[in-house]
Amino acid sequence: MHTHTFLHQFMDIITGTVSITCLVMVMMLLIEFVNVSSSGRWLSKLQKRPYLQVLVASLLGLIPGCIGGFTIVSLYTHRLLTFGALVAGMISTFGDSAFLLFAMSPRTAPVLLGSLFVIALFAGVVTHLLFRNRPFYSDDPHTLEVHQGDQHEHGHGKAQLSWQNIKKMSFSRAILIFGLVLYLTALGTGAISHEHGSMPDMDNLENKEVVVADCHDHCCEHDHHHHADVAIEEHHEHHLHGENLVFGILALITLLVVAFCSEHFLQEHLWEHVIKHHFMSVLLWTFGVLVALAVVNYFVDLEMFIANNRWVTWMLLFLALALGIIPESQPQFIWIYLYAAGVLPFSILLASSIVQDGHGALPLLAYSRKSFLMLKAANIVFGLLIGLAGMILNF
Repeated sequence: MHTHTFLHQFMDIITGTVSITCLVMVMMLLIEFVNVSSSGRWLSKLQKRPYLQVLVASLLGLIPGCIGGFTIVSLYTHRLLTFGALVAGMISTFGDSAFLLFAMSPRTAPVLLGSLFVIALFAGVVTHLLFRNRPFYSDDPHTLEVHQGDQHEHGHGKAQLSWQNIKKMSFSRAILIFGLVLYLTALGTGAISHEHGSMPDMDNLENKEVVVADCHDHCCEHDHHHHADVAIEEHHEHHLHGENLVFGILALITLLVVAFCSEHFLQEHLWEHVIKHHFMSVLLWTFGVLVALAVVNYFVDLEMFIANNRWVTWMLLFLALALGIIPESQPQFIWIYLYAAGVLPFSILLASSIVQDGHGALPLLAYSRKSFLMLKAANIVFGLLIGLAGMILNF
């Protein structure tokens, strides 16, 4: 590889890493604020309504990040949700990977979440009917208090915004404000955008292939190819500008929250929970996966290799299901990157998301290992069925 090409590729990876990490952090900070500001105790009314529990758990699971998963496990450990509702909630959630998916492919994310929601409802009802007499609860329903401590205490006005709070310019608040202003400036000047380095834009990939294929079949002249490329580029630029505007608005809202929220909320939720626990992890995993994919793509055309070797796709399906057992979001990052790069079918991403639940299952593992193992077994069954159906139907 020539030095110029290597440097260009490396800078693309750095730009993509920064762009993705910044957007993921913005969304996580905003979700944390919304969650803390709006949570309540009304879920206790669901105890006698198992099918409504399945619906509510499925909706909670759609909340990006670990909040939905922790809430579902907390309700289950206090016997406010059935095992079927637990399965439904953990199918619809896939932890911090949701932030990455929204950052990588905003059009794919709603489709995946919608698919997970439908599957979660079906799986939750079926699981409840099969195991309603065996909920797999621990003998002690209060062994574990999930998100009930000071660090994740909700609903007491601690996220209230006030002009007076900005006067408390702590180090954490100053760093967050500086970072958000820097991100907004980079978006506004075009220094970074939603075009994530070496990763192609999945939303336009299909259209691009159709236009190029049509041009190749019917137009053999060089200028026709040139016009097609120009049209694709103009459409791509328009799409990027629209997405950057949306991300800029989200970042601006987050900046206002950071500037005017209470010091307690800033320190305990935004800084301790989001930045300290997730920033470096997202940054390093994103950089590592982008570097690994760049190296592999340099030696192997993954898209052609997988297309010409059907067994590779089957292997990836079973690997995705196996990695989904791990109660971490980061292993699923690779499936999102591979899908965004156009080398992985949607069915494998969907199957992986069914089994994967981020950090949400960690408290369940501490509460009841039997519940954890049975949850993962149920999710693997549904994930495998969906994955096999996708392989057969080619989606």
